[in-house]
Amino acid sequence: MAKLRTIRWGLLILSLSVFAAAQDNTQQSTTQDTTPSPAFGQSAPVLNPDNPPLSGLDEPGLNLKTASRSFISPAIQVSESADTNENNQLNVSNVQPVSHVLGAFDLQQFWPKSDLFLEYLGGGAFQTDPYIVKQLQALGFEGVTRWRTGYLELRDAFNYIPDGSFDLGTLGGFPGLGIAIGGGLGTGETGGGLPGTHIFGTGAFETVGDIPRLANTAIADVVQAINPRSAFTVAVGYSNVHFYDDYNNNGANNNNCSNSGTFTCPLLINGDQTTVEGGYSHLISRRDQIAAIYAFQLFRFPYNTGGEIYDDVFNVRWSHTISGRMRLIIGLGPQYTDLKYPGGSPQWSLSGRASLRYAFEHSSLVASWEKYTSQGNGYFAGADTQVARLVFSRPLGRTYLLLADLGYSHNQALQPAQGTEFNFNSYNEGTAGIILRKHLGRSYDVFAAYRFNEVGLDTATCLNANNCGNLDQRHRGTLGLEWHPKPTRVD
Repeated sequence: MAKLRTIRWGLLILSLSVFAAAQDNTQQSTTQDTTPSPAFGQSAPVLNPDNPPLSGLDEPGLNLKTASRSFISPAIQVSESADTNENNQLNVSNVQPVSHVLGAFDLQQFWPKSDLFLEYLGGGAFQTDPYIVKQLQALGFEGVTRWRTGYLELRDAFNYIPDGSFDLGTLGGFPGLGIAIGGGLGTGETGGGLPGTHIFGTGAFETVGDIPRLANTAIADVVQAINPRSAFTVAVGYSNVHFYDDYNNNGANNNNCSNSGTFTCPLLINGDQTTVEGGYSHLISRRDQIAAIYAFQLFRFPYNTGGEIYDDVFNVRWSHTISGRMRLIIGLGPQYTDLKYPGGSPQWSLSGRASLRYAFEHSSLVASWEKYTSQGNGYFAGADTQVARLVFSRPLGRTYLLLADLGYSHNQALQPAQGTEFNFNSYNEGTAGIILRKHLGRSYDVFAAYRFNEVGLDTATCLNANNCGNLDQRHRGTLGLEWHPKPTRVD
């Protein structure tokens, strides 16, 4: 009888255990069914969009929020500026009114394992004295497809920009998501990878003169996790930049001098860049990540201006996060540059990158520094470039937003100037800007912006017979209105 009682108690305990386990599984299943799936198809910490692999092309951001709804969204921006040097000429100061009209159309589409982002940006600047119209056209594409342990991302940005100063901070910000002009969404905040490789040589810096440029950048990158703490990354990118040296002594765009070879034409150097990089990232702890990255870069220019440059780069990187409020990234390594012009010799140098992102209670700060090899921005057939930037943002009340930034770059020619009229070997660029935006309801913003640009050449030069010197300085003040209606869902 005692044995039978023991068996009965055992069966009762087993039944209760099974029932409790079933209830627990049911609750977990219900929770999983009602919780949105991870933004990138897996929960591995090394693939978290808030902390992507350190060797990839995306940089971790503070308070990153991923979108989850598909929509189309138009936007229009009109503004009026007072510009002290609209044509970007050397040693010139002449205040002129300039009107700007820009429009954007964005599409973002989400599927269970893929995302698609498209953007068109177009418009122009209208100068009155003399009457000149400068157009801006840009197309952007990003596509992401994911699997349980990784993802593949394709990006392309094609743009026609009227001059080097026509950048994001000049007018008070472009409308739209920013994909077409190099912003992008991706799996984090753009700016990762080796020093300068996230730019992929698109000629992102200042160019003196009213000289349009046509640029295209295409990038494919793959991230594959091998365990929750480690991942491999591979990226391949190609970009080319073409400058249109189309202006006469008066600055008007009606004299095609691209083949004249005369002293009135500087003949900026076209070029393209191919980059292949691979890396390994590992999470040491919840707050620390290390990575090793190697890249090969091929720079190609017209033969009479410099030919080819081969660049091998290796970096070791470390990142540290503090309470989701601060992220510090530091990377350094050797760089071996092989110059293929006649008489050129290989050289060793240092490449490096450091960035600090800090989120205060009501504001945020981003500081960065990079040293790398660039295309030379049309002046040189390859340059040793150092760039430093400081960006600050702060909401002022519920409807105001303040943005400010400082930037500086130093560019040193890697090889003697050939096939151009330029006789300088280095130049410095400094920028400063501030933007104040006011939200008017949900569909309108008004803004006021100020931008300062300065390019200093180490030796005086001439862009044409009436435009000589070594300093290009430009001030621009802008008032504008932006309309961005509520996005239309396309689910």
